[in-house]
Amino acid sequence: MDISFLYDLHWRSRAAKALQVANSLDVFAHLSQGAMSVEQLAEQTETKPEMLDKLLIVCAALGLLEKDGEAYRNSEFSQKYLVKGSELYQGDIVGHFNSLDSVWADLGDRMLAEGAVKKERDGNRDFIMGMHNIAVCGRTELFLDNIDLSGRKKLFDVGGGPGSYTIAACKRYPELQAIIFDLPETIVITKEMIAKEGMGERISVREGSWDKDDFGEGNDVVLLSEVMHGAVGNAEMKLAKAYESLVEGGLVVVQEFLLNDDKSGPLIPAVFNLMVGAYSKAELFGFVEGAGFKEVKLAAEAQEHGSTWITGVK
Repeated sequence: MDISFLYDLHWRSRAAKALQVANSLDVFAHLSQGAMSVEQLAEQTETKPEMLDKLLIVCAALGLLEKDGEAYRNSEFSQKYLVKGSELYQGDIVGHFNSLDSVWADLGDRMLAEGAVKKERDGNRDFIMGMHNIAVCGRTELFLDNIDLSGRKKLFDVGGGPGSYTIAACKRYPELQAIIFDLPETIVITKEMIAKEGMGERISVREGSWDKDDFGEGNDVVLLSEVMHGAVGNAEMKLAKAYESLVEGGLVVVQEFLLNDDKSGPLIPAVFNLMVGAYSKAELFGFVEGAGFKEVKLAAEAQEHGSTWITGVK
């Protein structure tokens, strides 16, 4: 068993919820007679087209739906097991599983002995250090083994959180100096990580907001790791600021959850898209090129944890 087991469990639990919601909306019943566009199906199911589209992408990634251009149809599996009236229909048990949400939602509370005090977790720290957890289990290696920072002197890490990628890069490249830029409450944790790794002489921090502040100047690397999640991520604004801050020949490095170009998967980006938002590869490539970057390329990807790395040169 390796770390992919943990992440597979995590993402598939959320994918299962997508199946349950699709079942409750009778998506498979509506598609049993043939393919429909998102707009047609949204009208039939009385749902918001933009949210329904995200749900259908997850179903396609699971193999429950097939996509033909902008239309969706049932897969052979769904036609056999998820259409009401079929001999082997399973929609009732899927609906039953959905009704058990409350049982699992308060399971932790029900485990406690009488009089025990529930331990509250710091949600922001869990999020920031969670980003470190996933970085150290394969993502930093994917980054450093596929993106050459030789000769680079100054890296600016936008929304760098715990600074996992910057710390790893500075350890590999002794001449590299870096600045990690994030919100004040996050920078508290960033400083802890820099001190723990003994990198205080080479990595500094800057408090601020990417919506209001620039990304400095004289950078020859700007790192944008998972800060441009679909339409909510303002990719064009962040890439423009990155371009402006870079010296000629400077490198932009982007990590994101990215859908394939026809938006039928893969599963992890599809689930993330339903939760938060995600671009397709073609969309993000277009934004990077539109910001003025040249030599834009896919540098690395690993489907087991949804990581895709793109680089471009000013």
